[in-house]
Amino acid sequence: MSGHKEDVVEKHDVQNPRSAEVETTNSDESTSLIRDDGKSRLWPPSVRRYVPVEPIVFAYYCCIIMTLPLIQFYIYDKIAESYGGVNHTTSHQCGQRTDNSSDAKLETKIQSKAASYNIFFLFTSTFPGILQTIFLGSMSDRYGRKLSMLLPLCGLLSALTVYLIVFELNLPLGCLFIGNTIEGFSGGFGTMLTAIFGCAADITPVGPKRGFRMTVIQAVMSFGSASGSLVAGIWTQMVNFKQPLYFLIALSGATLLFTIFIFPETRRNLPKGSLSVKEHLKLLKRSFQFYIKDTADKRRWKLIVSLMTFFTSFSVELIKNTVLILYLLATPFCWSKIQITGYAAARTIADWICILGLTHFLLGRFSEVTIAIIGCVSNILFLGLIGFAQNSVLVIVAAVLGIFSEAAPAMMRSVMSKLVSPDEQGALFASVSTMEMVASSFLGIVATLVYKASLSFFPGLIFVILSGVIFITVLMLGALSYCLKKSSSQPSQTITVTEG
Repeated sequence: MSGHKEDVVEKHDVQNPRSAEVETTNSDESTSLIRDDGKSRLWPPSVRRYVPVEPIVFAYYCCIIMTLPLIQFYIYDKIAESYGGVNHTTSHQCGQRTDNSSDAKLETKIQSKAASYNIFFLFTSTFPGILQTIFLGSMSDRYGRKLSMLLPLCGLLSALTVYLIVFELNLPLGCLFIGNTIEGFSGGFGTMLTAIFGCAADITPVGPKRGFRMTVIQAVMSFGSASGSLVAGIWTQMVNFKQPLYFLIALSGATLLFTIFIFPETRRNLPKGSLSVKEHLKLLKRSFQFYIKDTADKRRWKLIVSLMTFFTSFSVELIKNTVLILYLLATPFCWSKIQITGYAAARTIADWICILGLTHFLLGRFSEVTIAIIGCVSNILFLGLIGFAQNSVLVIVAAVLGIFSEAAPAMMRSVMSKLVSPDEQGALFASVSTMEMVASSFLGIVATLVYKASLSFFPGLIFVILSGVIFITVLMLGALSYCLKKSSSQPSQTITVTEG
């Protein structure tokens, strides 16, 4: 390959997988990136019209989200036992205790220590996967999406096996981090997200269909999360911590086999042969060049602003769900496992039913950015009320006001995917997933530290801070919406990528 090359190809010319300039016209709205020409080596035309991304998404997220409260409850219970058997997740002593200084100090001490373990849990499960996400995401444009799906599934299965050994042998809590580290080095959820949304971009045309399919995938992801969270709460409350892990191992193993033997490769016309080290590094570089090198249509700043708004909206969703478990365990709420996980499940399911209806109705009338703004406003209402809530009724009201809060990340994924060519989707989603991993690893830790530091005077402070972050996101989205509408008034746009 020469040191500098610029390729030009029309959008409908899918025979050249190295295409780097794409002319977007109105016909893009109805032209799929996987052409139904009967020549697929994967499935016959009558079967391959539906690519089963959603079953894998549901099973994977059911596993990882079911694991999160399971481990958090286990850590909390073990720490409580070390302080004389006080156990808020299996009893209602929190609500029955007298409000004296010794009980308050004990509760704060348990919360603080559990928060410290959560920090290490987040760090070891996400930080090791940042580099792998960048590398495997870019490589998926060259070698296909399945490899980027199989590695995280193998890592998840290994981590669950380690957790089961710790539970069965009653090993120290620090041994749990071994499983997290294995999962992290496999790429974790960041690499899986890169593959999933890369598949969605492969199989859908640019336009409302892609935006809606990505919203459906995000909804299925949330339904899987809600199911996993609810099952974890009920199962651990009624039985123990071990049985759910056996179920998770079986489910993750079945998902791995389904991906290997049934799921098709959605990245078509893959180049043959291996790449040199230099070519590998060039592929890795593609994940960053979106935000460094500009194109003729000045897309760089649009991608940067879109990534920033995605990063803040996703980070807030992640942080608030992580801290909310500890927040609702403590006074004045004193919720049980079933109450916490049932609340999370009901809120997630209701949210995404409404979001799917909203996007289906509004995508033909408004842009994805406008829908993202609606989601952010809903999130501000949720965070502001939950931060100052002093009883369970206000927690329920907050959930109703925040019913559209998760719409923003899904919409921004669609916006960014429309700004790049088909051969750049894997590299793009690698950079997006990397930001998600950074959010999980660093911002999750920072938020937990803020929550830990504010326990004695204002436990809801972290939610108030997050509402301010979302307000800034709304301002950025407003500016992006104005500029995108201004750009769309032009008859056509050209996406140009220069490889160095």
